[in-house]
Amino acid sequence: MKKDDMKEFLNTLKRLTIKMGELSRHASNIAPVGKLSFSELGLMTLIGDFDNIRVTELALKYGATKGAISKMVKKLVQKELVTKSRTRENEKEVLLSLTAMGMTIYNEKEAHLDKLSADVSKELESLTEEQRISLFNILHLVETHIDEHLNEPNSEQD
Repeated sequence: MKKDDMKEFLNTLKRLTIKMGELSRHASNIAPVGKLSFSELGLMTLIGDFDNIRVTELALKYGATKGAISKMVKKLVQKELVTKSRTRENEKEVLLSLTAMGMTIYNEKEAHLDKLSADVSKELESLTEEQRISLFNILHLVETHIDEHLNEPNSEQD
């Protein structure tokens, strides 16, 4: 492989990463609350995927503390995108679901993802099994490298 090929590959990955974030935010442009952060959209996606999810479950699925999730959920409730309710069995237990406006944003985001998935699936089907395995191995290698970098003591993720 030529050095320029590797540079182009990595630049393409970087552009894709940025554009995937923009695509996620694009769905929030239809909301009267303005643009939503990537983390807010991530939470909304999980709440949409798991209606009436408990805060504890959401924290586990999202990979954050209950305290951090509670702060983000509070913002989404203030923006009228998420509702909180309590179970009859346990008044301390908080259940989360999307409001009508939250569902509109969720559905818009899912529609974009479905279209992308359909288009990419067609291309993946044209590859041989060996080519698909190589492609996924490369993507996993990039992901592992990023994970290792993010876990370095001097990384600036915080």
